[in-house]
Amino acid sequence: MSKRISLTEASRQAPRILARGDSKLLDEGAPPTLSDLAGALQFALGDGRIWLNDDRMVMMQTASLGQLRKEMIDAVGIDQTRRIFRRTGWYQGIHLADVIAKRFQQQDLTAALAAGPRIHTMEGFVKVTTKRFEFDGARGHYHGEFYWHDSTEAVEHLTHFGVCDCPVCWMLIGVPSGYTTRLLGHPVIFREMECTGMGAERCVIVGRNAEAWDDDVPELQEVGLTPVRPRGKPWKPPVDLPAKPAAETPSVIQGRSPAIARARRLIERVGGYDEPVLLLGEPGTGKELFARRLHEIGRHPAAFVTVRLLDVRQRGHETAIATLDSQFERAQGGTLFLNDLLALPRPLQGHLALRVQPREGRRIGFRVVSACSGQPREAVQAGAFRADLFYRLSLLPVVLPPLRERRDDLPMLVDHFLTLHARRHGKPLRKIGGAAMDLLLRYDYPGNVRELSNLIERGVIFAEPAGDLEISHLFAGLEEMPEFVEGLHARGVIVRRKPDGSAEGRTLQDIEIEAYTKALTEARGNVSAAARALGLSRAQLDYRLRKLGLEPS
Repeated sequence: MSKRISLTEASRQAPRILARGDSKLLDEGAPPTLSDLAGALQFALGDGRIWLNDDRMVMMQTASLGQLRKEMIDAVGIDQTRRIFRRTGWYQGIHLADVIAKRFQQQDLTAALAAGPRIHTMEGFVKVTTKRFEFDGARGHYHGEFYWHDSTEAVEHLTHFGVCDCPVCWMLIGVPSGYTTRLLGHPVIFREMECTGMGAERCVIVGRNAEAWDDDVPELQEVGLTPVRPRGKPWKPPVDLPAKPAAETPSVIQGRSPAIARARRLIERVGGYDEPVLLLGEPGTGKELFARRLHEIGRHPAAFVTVRLLDVRQRGHETAIATLDSQFERAQGGTLFLNDLLALPRPLQGHLALRVQPREGRRIGFRVVSACSGQPREAVQAGAFRADLFYRLSLLPVVLPPLRERRDDLPMLVDHFLTLHARRHGKPLRKIGGAAMDLLLRYDYPGNVRELSNLIERGVIFAEPAGDLEISHLFAGLEEMPEFVEGLHARGVIVRRKPDGSAEGRTLQDIEIEAYTKALTEARGNVSAAARALGLSRAQLDYRLRKLGLEPS
């Protein structure tokens, strides 16, 4: 006898087959719930950052937003202000849709659309109640009706201008339009049928596919779309390898934070000169990458030659000199990169000083770029490094910031390394799990960008193909975790310390044993069921149970 299942269950089991949905068929507690969404919001206290998944957020008083609205209306008029705010809300909705896509990996479009009102409510602008929505991807059809309570935009407009004869929740109405359009792949426009700013008890919101509105749709023109725009494909999680770019520059410097932007700007400014450059920064900050970038944008068509001075010093004096001389010859017409400058022993410093010093107006034939991880001035003052050589090589110093001082670059760097290593190892992956991303955003990275790259590469190798990267894939227990982390739970979630800072003396192994024992107890000794509950394969759990001596009798 065939087993009967509900339409909701069928949509969950075959999310890519069903292109239609109805909120009435969705469970009230379908994920992501408000609690799930709240877990994606984190405050990095003392660090000046608030993250919604990997998007940086800010806290702003509604009175300040109201004052901004008022001054814009006074300056450019109500029509222009409406267009600007509506367009701002549109792009906010797109970003929120991307959060749902990346964080929760929704394959059920009905659940993903239902998450929109929840995340909109969580942001604090308005309380959203879903009356009903339905969609049919094949026909390009969408219809949704919602109630808004306590709209901050309506309250602020009433405060400054009183009751209006038109809807006033301009930025708020742009959010569901951008959000729904992003997920469905064809333009959907929301409008206020009733508005608190017009004296109504609540705002009534209706969304339709753009062609369904009988009049003109100026909202589309505001964001550069037209009603006849060809429909795209609804979002679905990627499970294939990232496509290799047609032209990939090997020395692209990732990041947009002020600290990395300043370093990149200095490199570009000195690129056309032949004078020596000294790169200063902690280990792993990307000094060799910056040196290669400097070589690429400079006027040095010949080779880029790297000399690791720590390796040179381990050879005998004569061999070391011969090695340096050979590298000098290779670098003619190009760039000589001296890595770990302070590792060069004092006797070899004299030989290097002679080779990099122009004589009788003649250039040395190559550009010198040096890298230093320590404190060169202290080495000069202590007599460990020649002052004349230091001042010659440090004519153009560029300081590279540690990763902990450029946290705004973390989402971009994580995406970059995930794509890079997934392609390198031929491992298709979907995304980094929410808890794992939270920890990546909080971690201090003593090894800087190199350590981040290693963490992501480790996760790519350890994770299941087409699966998600979780904490247990990225962190091996060797890292110095943030203060609030006690250890890594077997399920890949963060175990926090007690409020008094104590960790109850438990080790990571203690936490693992507790998790496995509990899962086996709840599964009544069924190892396969326990493995599913823990998010592991049967083979993985068998191995760990044998290792810890927990095999069920």
